[in-house]
Amino acid sequence: MQYMAIKTKVMSMIQEKQLKDDHGELFGFGTHMFRHYYGVKLTEMHLDDWTIARLLGHKRLNNVQHYRKMSNQRMADETREVRQMMSDIIYMSLAGWGEEYEQIRQDD
Repeated sequence: MQYMAIKTKVMSMIQEKQLKDDHGELFGFGTHMFRHYYGVKLTEMHLDDWTIARLLGHKRLNNVQHYRKMSNQRMADETREVRQMMSDIIYMSLAGWGEEYEQIRQDD
């Protein structure tokens, strides 16, 4: 399907169902977000930059960095709570250990 056909169908659904944002406005929709989402998913699948660039229609590889950065940020956001819990466990385990381990707490 072409972008405009997808956009028309989605916009019709938004109108029909009266889907509104937090401000009471009808949702906007841009099909370019599919491209970004697809790019991020391809990086999460650990495909090489050349393959991702070709699948997205990019002529140069440097555009793929944007998708990798978005993927890394998402991963950091989704794992923040578990990483903090693991850090807390390590800090509790270090209680009472010698000064040589004090740097670990200071690097936080």
